[in-house]
Amino acid sequence: MQNPGGEFGLDPDVARPIVKACEILIGEYQLLANDARHLNQFDGFGTLASGPALQKKFQDKAFGGTDSLVNALESHIAAVDGMRAYFQKCIDDAVAQEQANADSLRNAGPPT
Repeated sequence: MQNPGGEFGLDPDVARPIVKACEILIGEYQLLANDARHLNQFDGFGTLASGPALQKKFQDKAFGGTDSLVNALESHIAAVDGMRAYFQKCIDDAVAQEQANADSLRNAGPPT
């Protein structure tokens, strides 16, 4: 929202649910990444020469390869954590400004 001074701000009551949603999403991504890390124990591809090669290919796609699922999830976690930190800072700044305004009014005293 835009305040009378022309600056943009965020109402803490609007930002709090966004911060909570970011925390929930990070938790879900972390669970998925943990599950994907366990896929390195993937087996059952048979005894043919192509079996172990296929097994390694699937394991690397889940965890270990440069374009693995775990790497993608960790990248998403970092992005969402940055968003969460931004919205938390908005809340902290709004609360601090509100406190500064209240303190200023409290210290102003009655008009003379």
